[in-house]
Amino acid sequence: MSRPTIVLLHGLFGFSRIIYWDYFNGVRAFYEQRGFRVLVPRVPGASTIDVQASSLARQLENETGPLHLVAHSMGGLYARHYISHCSGAQKVKSLTTIATPHRGSAAADYVCSSLSLYRLFNAVHNLTRESMSKFNEDTPDSPHVSYRSYSAQRPLNELPWSVRDLARVIQKNEGANDSQVSTTSAVWGEHVRTLHADHFEVIGQNFWLNPFRRRKRFDHLDLYREIAGWIAQHA
Repeated sequence: MSRPTIVLLHGLFGFSRIIYWDYFNGVRAFYEQRGFRVLVPRVPGASTIDVQASSLARQLENETGPLHLVAHSMGGLYARHYISHCSGAQKVKSLTTIATPHRGSAAADYVCSSLSLYRLFNAVHNLTRESMSKFNEDTPDSPHVSYRSYSAQRPLNELPWSVRDLARVIQKNEGANDSQVSTTSAVWGEHVRTLHADHFEVIGQNFWLNPFRRRKRFDHLDLYREIAGWIAQHA
């Protein structure tokens, strides 16, 4: 019997690995030690969703499936486009999204209407709430794929200082959030649960640099162990 194949998909401005720094910190090794076959594609992280999906399709064209996609943030969006528009449904069995802005983000709305340098990237414009509303209309779920999602949130005083301004924008317009994506926007398909973590902790990246305050640690490998358990049961 072949090993289940898990495909880890990075988000906006993401990467697979830089020297010894994994985007999904330690997750690939964690899964391989448990007998899974793991693929970690790299797509152009600042490009539009359709360009990212096309890049993913080329990298997976020789895979026969079944594939289990595990996607962080924008990774869940180009995964959905790949499934619906690039024949991915023929080989994908499940998609698990983690803190993905399925309904867009007020943070992207804010950036695109400001003088921020981030507004120069096409990918950011794809993440506005208006753009995602159109995306969802044009990107129906496949009846052959299991869609699962995790949302995430921390109170403002538990978020890194560098992202609190964006968190305030989201809080005002959408409510609880992880500093980049609201809990409501992250729900798609079967919503498993809301994680007590910020947007970066869910991939094992900790940007909490406050020497005056401690916060409860989030163990991201517990999350990926839970996902692996579900995949093993549905492989």
